[in-house]
Amino acid sequence: MQIKDWLHSDRYSLGIILGLIIPVPACLIFIAIVSLIQKYLHVFERVRQTDLLLLGLAVNLVVMRYYLVKLKLEKTGKALLVLTVVMIGLFFIFLKNSNLAFHF
Repeated sequence: MQIKDWLHSDRYSLGIILGLIIPVPACLIFIAIVSLIQKYLHVFERVRQTDLLLLGLAVNLVVMRYYLVKLKLEKTGKALLVLTVVMIGLFFIFLKNSNLAFHF
């Protein structure tokens, strides 16, 4: 029960921690799905894996909406929003034209 209570607390630190942790598994799931589709169905050949990093960051926006609208925890939602915007900005500054590849 302590984890559930911790996840329902209204703290900036919780928003930052969630904002850093959630995109990693989401990105890995998207990369694995697209890699399988590319390998077996031969579609999505032009999708770069760095673009899937951006899609993984978009999952933060769903979590942010959950915290702001459903739970009414403003500090956690605001921290998620700020961190997501910063990470998307860093993506466009550093990784937009890169061809980073994850080998699965």
